[in-house]
Amino acid sequence: MTIKQIGAAVRKARGQRSISEVAEAAGLERHQVTGIETATKAYTMPVFLKLVKALGGWGFVFQAKGSEAAFTKGATGSDDVRG
Repeated sequence: MTIKQIGAAVRKARGQRSISEVAEAAGLERHQVTGIETATKAYTMPVFLKLVKALGGWGFVFQAKGSEAAFTKGATGSDDVRG
């Protein structure tokens, strides 16, 4: 997923709730949520996870790309690391 796709997914998950409402529920500033939705602001994984939790949670699959894939085998032996 690209940063723009993540932003669009956040916007879709927010639905009819206001940015301020979601930001408050996540313990974030309004500009942080806006920046994530518009893919114009860098954010850390803890900030992103706070936002995801406030939006009701999502399922994530992290998949290694390129040469790193050989070093990220999960317990199942697949290249997918589920979190």
